[in-house]
Amino acid sequence: MTIEEGLVELSIAVKARIPEIYDCIRARLQYAYEGISPAMRNSSLTSAESETVVASLRDVLEYIGQDRVGDVRASNETLREVQLAARAGVDLQHLLKGSRAAQAALWEFVLEEAHRIIADPVQRSKVLRHASASHFAWNDKVSASIIETYQMESTSFSRQSQNRRKLSTLRALLAGLPIDSTVFSYNLSGRHLAAVVSGEGIDSVVRTLGSAARIRPLVITAEDETVYIWIEWSSRMPAPQEAVRDLTLAKGARVSFGTVSEGLEGFANSHRRALESDSVAQKLGRQITWYDDVMLEALAMRDLAAVTAFVSDELGDLGLHQDPPSRLVETLEAYFASGQNAATAASRLGVHSRTIAYRLKIIEGKIGAAGLLRDELPVAIRLSRMIDAMKLELGVAEDSPGLPLPAH
Repeated sequence: MTIEEGLVELSIAVKARIPEIYDCIRARLQYAYEGISPAMRNSSLTSAESETVVASLRDVLEYIGQDRVGDVRASNETLREVQLAARAGVDLQHLLKGSRAAQAALWEFVLEEAHRIIADPVQRSKVLRHASASHFAWNDKVSASIIETYQMESTSFSRQSQNRRKLSTLRALLAGLPIDSTVFSYNLSGRHLAAVVSGEGIDSVVRTLGSAARIRPLVITAEDETVYIWIEWSSRMPAPQEAVRDLTLAKGARVSFGTVSEGLEGFANSHRRALESDSVAQKLGRQITWYDDVMLEALAMRDLAAVTAFVSDELGDLGLHQDPPSRLVETLEAYFASGQNAATAASRLGVHSRTIAYRLKIIEGKIGAAGLLRDELPVAIRLSRMIDAMKLELGVAEDSPGLPLPAH
């Protein structure tokens, strides 16, 4: 019998006794986990432990049978048990103690089977030396995986737990309930700038804000992975828009800011305004949005039906931005943005000034000279972009009675 043949036979013989080995290991683990509270030993963890024992026995015996000392990885069952244990607060040393107890029990069966199937003591000794080397190599590498996974899961779970407490406290604060603000580790009495961030590159936004204010922001993650940020914004600092003007975002990411507001009430108000700003940003497809720039749209979002009716009344049949046959609203938008200067508006749109004059005459014919002079008209034009976005988002038919009709 060669060493390789002996290892294969030994592996097969021990595998046949896995149910017996399993019972022995389970009995010994009761002592290994002595001192752990029953609350930590929940049903999920107990089930995962059983799956780990069976998977580990098969893995290590397969490894011994192949006489290898190469790459080793912990089984998925083992890693799952480690993650559950970390979340339950089971100490890492208890896990390693349990693993050592299981491997010690296994080795007793290996020795017993080696004496049963290999009569020659010299040959048996050689086979056992190789089996021992493989067994210890496997155990060392799996133990290293257990330690790494436990540490990573503990850190992650701790952060998640802290975040859940912060999120719960935030909701209580916004609801006007008494809170323990120490969970935030943040000065609620200062001046605050809130932001709502979604998509990739959130860490970059946090770093940029922290660097601008030279202080660590408060960061809370909502269930939908949207991130809420607050940063203390001292009165000695420049305007936020100036301080973070170099902020860049990954494709599909979005950051929406509230306003700089003071005290506990300002903390909540800036957050609410950041949320309103984000609602507008979603409608208009903006990546970086400041509440001050979309205050009108944010207010309008509170009663979209009234806004739709207002835009329809003011624009009549001038159409919307999305309507290919008509550039009338776009022309008016450029005209008002240029201080009602036709030449500047023409430059903005890349057309001749006579084209602007021609379009203005058409507009006057549709809504009347008085309509063209109404203060409400620029407001309606601005809000029409939001109505456009809503129409596209909801797939509203072109002849919907609730929206302005396209120009003919």
